[in-house]
Amino acid sequence: MRALRRTGFTLLEMLVVLVLIAILTSVVTISTRPDPHQSLVLQARRVGLLMSVASDEARMRREAIDWEADLHSYRFVIEPDHDRSTFSNDDMLREREWDPPLTRLVVIDLASGTSRTLVNAEAPPLRVPAGREWVQAPWRLELGNELASVAVEFDANGHAGIVQ
Repeated sequence: MRALRRTGFTLLEMLVVLVLIAILTSVVTISTRPDPHQSLVLQARRVGLLMSVASDEARMRREAIDWEADLHSYRFVIEPDHDRSTFSNDDMLREREWDPPLTRLVVIDLASGTSRTLVNAEAPPLRVPAGREWVQAPWRLELGNELASVAVEFDANGHAGIVQ
C-alpha cells in the first residue's frame, strides 16, 4: 500500500504567515503616518518665510501689511485708506489654512514680554505688523494643537528661526 502524501499548509504555517502580514502592515502604517510636530514645524517655517516676503512687500509699497491669524487660518492684510483687503490674487501672500486647525496661538513681544493668546475659535484674530523697517522689535509666535506645539522667533532683522 502506498502512503498518502500530504499537500497544502498546516495551521501553524498559516498562523505564521498571518502574523508576518500583521507586523508588516503595522510597520508600513506607522512609517507613513504624518508626524504632528513635523507638520507644525513646516507651517511655522512657512509663516517665517512669508513674513519676510510681506516685509519686503511693505517696504516696496511703503504701506503697512499685517499678518492676521485665527485658529483656522491666516492671511496678510493691507488697509489703504481704511479699506481692508487681502492678497487673494497673490500666490505667496494669499490666505492659508492651518492643517490641522490650531487650538492655541500665542504672539509674544520679546522686548516688552507682553503676550497675546488665542484659544477660542470665536475670538477676533491676532494681528502682527510685517516689518516695514529694517530693524524691528523681536517677537515670538507659538503654534499648538492637541498633538504638538512649536515656536518660531523673529529677530530684530526679521529672520525667523524655529525654537526647539
